[in-house]
Amino acid sequence: MRSLRALRAFATCAAALALALLPCCTRSTSPGKSGADTPGTSATSATPGTSGVSGAAVKPGTSGTPAPAAPRAADRKADYLKVKDKARKWLDGLQVNCAELIQNGVKGKKKLTEILDAYLSLFRLAKDPAEKEGIRRRVEELTLQTKSAEYHNMASCPDEEFKENSMSYLRTAVLMEELGLDTSHYLREILAVKPRMDAHFASRGPWQRAMFAEYYDKFALEKPAALLGIPMEAGIISKRTPLEKYDDKNNNTTYDLTHEVFVAFEYGFKRKQDRFSAADLAYAKDVLPKLIVRYLGRKDPDLVAELTTCMTYLGWHSDPAYRQGIDYLLDSQNPNGTWGNYERFRPKFGKYLEHHVYLHTTMVVLESLTEAFEGGWQPAS
Repeated sequence: MRSLRALRAFATCAAALALALLPCCTRSTSPGKSGADTPGTSATSATPGTSGVSGAAVKPGTSGTPAPAAPRAADRKADYLKVKDKARKWLDGLQVNCAELIQNGVKGKKKLTEILDAYLSLFRLAKDPAEKEGIRRRVEELTLQTKSAEYHNMASCPDEEFKENSMSYLRTAVLMEELGLDTSHYLREILAVKPRMDAHFASRGPWQRAMFAEYYDKFALEKPAALLGIPMEAGIISKRTPLEKYDDKNNNTTYDLTHEVFVAFEYGFKRKQDRFSAADLAYAKDVLPKLIVRYLGRKDPDLVAELTTCMTYLGWHSDPAYRQGIDYLLDSQNPNGTWGNYERFRPKFGKYLEHHVYLHTTMVVLESLTEAFEGGWQPAS
């Protein structure tokens, strides 16, 4: 995800230069945001602030009024199955070699985690044994590299690389177990690097420390002092962060919000959360729809997907903004099966643009849609 944030930071600088040089009548969508007038977007993208198919329009900055009963899943299930199939085909053709990616300025371990996350979304919901076996064979191929000493370089890599990849390093082991793969060698490597892992937690934010604590519990690892508190009490939700504070340059505050919800539900592995109070939930219920509307206006499928996933987990499925978000994700897939519009950066990143940003955006959109249509999440009472 940090690669996406870095790309957006680069985009902000490019936008400022463009605005300084161009007449106002020629200015377009800021680089780094997906826009309907640039390559890589679907011609059927929903208009900002309106629903592509179901649900009433929502005014920007409001969560809207309760929507009339509209069975979204029934209305658009066929569309969902089509976009899921296209995304699966794109994933099947993407090679993710961690060592190669790192050599070319991409966070290799993070990208392996992202593609495994996408396959787990498909694996958990697959009903056909042959389909599940096909996914398992594909992830076996992708994770062969985790048996090499080059992959397990966490004890010797530079500090910046360690911090960038430490959470992904643990999460990949979690995903491999969920996908039914042997992790005995991987877990021995985790134990070997644990002292360095323990020492770096003081530099991590609240939701990150909360997630590391979950992984330590999963692997029965002794927790250092930095993981023994209740870190999310210092997070975005507990602070009741005002809506205007979510407009920071790289959208870090919005990503922190979504990840606090993801951690509370263990990225969908838990069906009920026990971290948020009634007041926390009231705050989230107010701000999440408003943020969906904001990022619909910016045609940003990455954040629309993360925000709608939060509302799926929390059961707030009847809000018009939620329905607009789902419709937008269904209608904005690229012809090749990805989501996002980053082609303006192709000259800079070349073939690794797919890994830099398209992979993350496609992964989070696919997860959002699979949870919405097949996840079995119940509406909040």
